[in-house]
Amino acid sequence: MHTTASALLVVLALTGTAAAAEDSARPEADVCASFDWPLARELAWFSAPDLPAAISGSTLPVDRPAALLALKPVAEANLPQAPSREPKPGSFAGYVRVAGRASPGEIQVTLSGEGWIDVAPEGGAVLKPGAHSGRKGCATLRKSVRFKVDAKPLVVSVSNAPSETVRIAVTPVEK
Repeated sequence: MHTTASALLVVLALTGTAAAAEDSARPEADVCASFDWPLARELAWFSAPDLPAAISGSTLPVDRPAALLALKPVAEANLPQAPSREPKPGSFAGYVRVAGRASPGEIQVTLSGEGWIDVAPEGGAVLKPGAHSGRKGCATLRKSVRFKVDAKPLVVSVSNAPSETVRIAVTPVEK
């Protein structure tokens, strides 16, 4: 029994390694189009030369809720709530505010690079993420995470980022 479980773990580990190698060997356009849900809108925004810059604490505009977010060293970021995952030393963090939706629903937060995402209603507790999709090998998109939200303003925090900027988009899930 122990040998069977060990063999299964080895197979699972090799499968994960093979999948990661497959992603890195695929052409970038294929990787960027292979997320679990469509991200063409976010890809276009993140690739646009006029993507607005935002400082931590800014409110994303409703008509184009995407920006190049300037992050600070995690100790200086003054996040409204503590990250739900312990940040690595030397990492960066920041946050944006998002206007409340007209009705409860689902949003997705998409990042161009590595980072931990937390979403909370203003003054409320951090929400549990639902579905997530991530790919390595796409220079413009890295991950997208979905959250069920009420019709309240939100605070979206990014922590554990390895660099001082990240592109971020917070959008309703397209059905």
